[in-house]
Amino acid sequence: MSRLLRAVGIIAIPVVSLPLGMAAADAATVPKPPSKTLPAALDIASPYQPQTTCDPVAKPGAVAFAELMKAYYAQTSATTYGISRNCNSGVTEHSEGRAVDWMLNVNNPTQKAIADSVTQWLSAPDAQGRPGAMARRFGIMYIIWNRKMWRAYDPGRGWAPYSGPVPHTDHIHFSFSWDGAMERTSWWTGKALTVVGGKSGSTPAPTTPTTPTAPPAPTANTPYPTLAVGANGPDVAVAQKALKVTADGAFGPQTLAALKAWQTAQKLPVTGVLDAATWTRMIALRLVPSRPVAGTPSTPPTTGTPTTGTPTTGTPTTGTPTGQTQTGVTKTRTVANPGAATAYTALMGTVLKTGARGESVKALQRALGGLSVDGQYGDRTATAVKTFQKANQLKVTGVADKPVWTALERRDYPMKPYYGTVLRLGSEGAAVKALQTALGLKVTGVYDLGVVSAVKQFQGSVKLASTGTVATVTWQAIEAKLRRR
Repeated sequence: MSRLLRAVGIIAIPVVSLPLGMAAADAATVPKPPSKTLPAALDIASPYQPQTTCDPVAKPGAVAFAELMKAYYAQTSATTYGISRNCNSGVTEHSEGRAVDWMLNVNNPTQKAIADSVTQWLSAPDAQGRPGAMARRFGIMYIIWNRKMWRAYDPGRGWAPYSGPVPHTDHIHFSFSWDGAMERTSWWTGKALTVVGGKSGSTPAPTTPTTPTAPPAPTANTPYPTLAVGANGPDVAVAQKALKVTADGAFGPQTLAALKAWQTAQKLPVTGVLDAATWTRMIALRLVPSRPVAGTPSTPPTTGTPTTGTPTTGTPTTGTPTGQTQTGVTKTRTVANPGAATAYTALMGTVLKTGARGESVKALQRALGGLSVDGQYGDRTATAVKTFQKANQLKVTGVADKPVWTALERRDYPMKPYYGTVLRLGSEGAAVKALQTALGLKVTGVYDLGVVSAVKQFQGSVKLASTGTVATVTWQAIEAKLRRR
């Protein structure tokens, strides 16, 4: 093997290490992966760095990687990709501009061959046996393709089964560490990265996968929860009305900007968070209604514990689900239809077609992926809408209407139908099956002690009270975990 090939780390690996359904790419139709002179030293493997902020502007490393693939495979029609996404879709590196969806379809033989070739190239060990050598040179954290997932931070798992709500059969997902996203790795610099950096390059990042940290609890005299970018629900809508922005219940970039401006005008700490000081000022100015504080409920608190011998069946509730709490959420407070708003709620009545312009078009373009987010509904956007409509068995019109928004919401919020459903020991039915599937449990449709144990373990892992009861907050946390990849 030549010195160049040794440096690049392109070697053959057994087919069994590839994603499900992969086969060696046809050398006659698929070009060998790109190569260049690289240092003998190899970059440190990327840790798992989950999205923690709302900053969807495409980062240079993600753009450079996507453009490299686009240019290199330009003759094979594998040239469409997407990076940015809204900040109300659960934890996803797309919302920090450091994830790339390369639109290759497993049902297109040429595109599948390219995808198989590239994912093999990135995840394979090099001549020195270092796993995922090329992925490390790009700062790639993980890859998802064709129902399989490979992790740079856990390469020993190989291409493990992936059971998220999106099978990734019509695109490859690449998530980058901050070093990869900011082009600090050896493919771009010619020098192996030896220290893990954060967004600025100087903040050490966690070296093991973590779960998003719940926001801090409000002070004792603040009846509203602390809410940050990515939050959803009626409390967000209450604040949005006070801030005079669209009250869609989704805490996104527009709400963040308005909140910071309001905090500045009120001479409050500009945190960009709906915190205790902000809520207190809003209450004092009568911009939001006052409420009983925790510890002085207006109605007797409930425990969410089922009466012995009367198991529930998982029916929708009309108020706040009981039996679970989240940091910063008052357990005994009743709210109508909690958490119902999504990033698409305010768009359901919007109809977009060729010639349309504005923020709604940008939201559509981000959601569809593979488009320039320019706010102009041109031919490429119309084509992307048609492709989405066809894939979702909708009438193919090229017009983004309620069925399109509904399908997007169903894709991005798979647990939304169950937000108002409370499950506990003894519950049965479709909601239990959905829960069991999401948690990777045997699907029986019966909420038994094994399910209770799994739910408690999950709740503890995401900083919820480990009650073993599932209601809105837990459903949303499960959804966030599913969408994390």
